[in-house]
Amino acid sequence: MSLRAARFLIVLALPLLALTPDEEKLTSLISADSMRGHVSFLASDLLEGRDTPSPGLEIAAEYIAAQYRRFGLQPLAGGTYFQLAPYSVMRQSMEGFRLVIEGGEQPLSIEPARAMMLSMTPGSFEAAGCVKVSLRQEDAELPAREMVEGKVVLLDAALFRTRAMAAKRDALLNLGAKLVIAPGFVMPGPRLTPGDGAPQDRSPMLITSDPAFRELIAPLADGPVSLRVSARLPEPERETVQLKNVIGVLPGSDPELSKTYVLISAHYDHVGVNPRVQGEDKIHNGANDDASGTAVMLELARAYALSGQRPKRTLVFAAWFGEEKGLLGARFYAQNPVFSLKNTVANLNFEHMGRTDDVEGAQIGRLTASGFDYTTLGDLLIEAGQATDVVAWKHERNSDAFFPRSDNQAFADQGVPAITLAVAWIFPDYHRPGDHWDLLDYDNMARVTRTCAVVVNRVAESEDIPKWVPRGDRNERYIEAWKKLTGGEGR
Repeated sequence: MSLRAARFLIVLALPLLALTPDEEKLTSLISADSMRGHVSFLASDLLEGRDTPSPGLEIAAEYIAAQYRRFGLQPLAGGTYFQLAPYSVMRQSMEGFRLVIEGGEQPLSIEPARAMMLSMTPGSFEAAGCVKVSLRQEDAELPAREMVEGKVVLLDAALFRTRAMAAKRDALLNLGAKLVIAPGFVMPGPRLTPGDGAPQDRSPMLITSDPAFRELIAPLADGPVSLRVSARLPEPERETVQLKNVIGVLPGSDPELSKTYVLISAHYDHVGVNPRVQGEDKIHNGANDDASGTAVMLELARAYALSGQRPKRTLVFAAWFGEEKGLLGARFYAQNPVFSLKNTVANLNFEHMGRTDDVEGAQIGRLTASGFDYTTLGDLLIEAGQATDVVAWKHERNSDAFFPRSDNQAFADQGVPAITLAVAWIFPDYHRPGDHWDLLDYDNMARVTRTCAVVVNRVAESEDIPKWVPRGDRNERYIEAWKKLTGGEGR
């Protein structure tokens, strides 16, 4: 039997749970036009791509809070829908910037447009010695302080979106290097750091998108190298801002289960305006990424409001800031939870819910998720899809690859069963100005949102809770985090 056939039989073997009368009513209230309205506003040019921070992001936050009020969701303590997060904004002037690496076949001069500072520390130096460091795995060992202190670190590293890799990066920056340089994607706009932006005693870090830098360091062995770096790093401008997670609550109806929570979320930010883009359209409207996920989250709240239903568990609706800057809003909540993470039974996060034109083919009537088989939520998704005429499926590569790239990661790191639901993983105009509201398939969006409503309702109504399913190295650390979170016995 082929693997495809075996999976098909497994799906057929799952018990088909017909929709309850409450689920029938809930799903009947999902409206394509309602979500079209949300997306067309959030992804309008007026909001200029909802960068974090920006006036457009502030407008989006107020809009989402207004919808919560309209739906009758309860605010947080103090009567507000905003969880405030203090961040320091650094705007790095590149006037006078200079970075030259010598000692190779020819000097490499990094252009300012291909450089991004991630620190608050200015400085200048000439012909500093270099050491190469590789940190591509979470178990990679940090170099000894005496190897890097006073040197320029040429860092070959994986993305720093996971908590473990971010911690490893921070540990490296505390070893006294003169400067750390790493290859990566350079985004225009301000940089964000938690807190008030007071200077920290750590190494400055620079990201460069120049492919010549990656080519230069790739063949080098870890340790001291013969290259030399000269640099001039201008003084940045700093200000403190209050960023906002937007949170509304539908209290549960059961005396005991109402003390547990289902977290329903999406990020409401995008990447703003890119002046480097060629052509007239420089606004990254972010309709599918992720005004669509925000619209799904709002539509689920609206359906519950119109139905008059209150499930047994409490539903927490959350719109996160700063996902595009490194899951900032979700990580802030995970470190400063409004509602106990120990009593949060699941996080259902939504991204890329409107476009069906995946680069691998049309995704009509289909719904997938990151970490699809990491938890029992995948089985619930399949069952709900069968009851609502939607195929729930796992992408063999992207389901795992996208797990650390969305806000579910912040909660999985804490042990909460968490997935991100999506229709198209990668679509034309992904992270480009062309991601406009009128390209979304709103009828299909309503169709898959009905499936999501059934999943939410079944998690919220059941006495059973979602669980991690052992998948070896892929999710072992989340299972260990769950044991730590729940004291080893679950909830």
